[in-house]
Amino acid sequence: MLAHKSEEILIRTRRNIFGSNAGGNPSIFAGNGLDFAELKEYTIGDDVRTLNWKVTAREQRPFVNVFNEERELNIVCVFLESGSIFFGSQRFKQEVMAEALSLISYSALKNDDRVSTLVFSDKEEFFLPPTRALGSLHVTIPEVLGRDPLGKRVDFTALVDYLNGRVRQRSLIFLIGDFYGGGIDLSLLARHEVYAVIVRDRFEENPALAGEIGLLDAQSMEGTTLELSPGLAARYRDALEVRDKALVEHLAAHRITATKLYTDEEPFVKLSALFRR
Repeated sequence: MLAHKSEEILIRTRRNIFGSNAGGNPSIFAGNGLDFAELKEYTIGDDVRTLNWKVTAREQRPFVNVFNEERELNIVCVFLESGSIFFGSQRFKQEVMAEALSLISYSALKNDDRVSTLVFSDKEEFFLPPTRALGSLHVTIPEVLGRDPLGKRVDFTALVDYLNGRVRQRSLIFLIGDFYGGGIDLSLLARHEVYAVIVRDRFEENPALAGEIGLLDAQSMEGTTLELSPGLAARYRDALEVRDKALVEHLAAHRITATKLYTDEEPFVKLSALFRR
C-alpha cells in the first residue's frame, strides 16, 4: 500500500510537471526564480529590469533582485512532522505534504540543483544530505508517507537553531507543514530565502459538527469529550483566524513567501501559482 501510494505521487509529479512544460525545462518554478540570491536596495547603475515591484511597493523605495552567477543552488525541503498532520477529510495532510515535497524536489533536481530533505518534529527525525540524484525521491517520498507522526509536535525554535547550525550555505528553504502550535518565530532564518507551504483541511478550520463529541489530541495523545455548540464552534473559528492572521503577518514581515494548500486542492496548481507571483 505504501509503495503504491508513493509511486502514485511520483507518477503524478512527473505527469504534472512535464505536461505543463512542453518544450521547456520541466519545473514548477518560473523564469529566474531559482537563480534568486537576495534583495538589495536600488542604487544608481543597477539594471532596472531586475526591480522587484512587489517589495518596492511594500517598502515605498526601490529594491532589485540579485541573482546567482552560477546555476547550482542549495535547496532544503523540510517536512514538519506533528501529530496533527495525521488528519484529513479529503486526503490526509501527510499525503498532501508528501506530494508538495515531491513536486518541489523533482523540479529542483531537474534544474540540476542540490536538494536535501529534512523531517523535523522537535528534533531531527530523518535527513538526506544534498544530492542531485532523481532517484533520491524513491527514498524520501516513501519515508515521509510511511512515518507515524502521532504524539509528535514541531518545535520551531529548535528547528531554526538546527537549520542555522547545519545549513551554512545560503539556501532556499521550503517548510511544509500545517503550522499549528505557538512560538512560531522564523526571523533568524533571514539569511536564507524561505517559503512556507501551509497544508490544512477545510474541516479542521470550520468543523461542521454539533453535540457531544470525543476528541484526541494527536500531539499529546490525550482524549477528552466536549459539547460542541454553534457558539463554541464560532469561538474556535475566531481564535484560529486570529492566530493565523498573526502567522501571516509574521511571515510577511520577514519576507517569507507563503501559500495555503488545502487537502481538496491540487498541489501542483497551488505551488505553480506560488512561484509565479
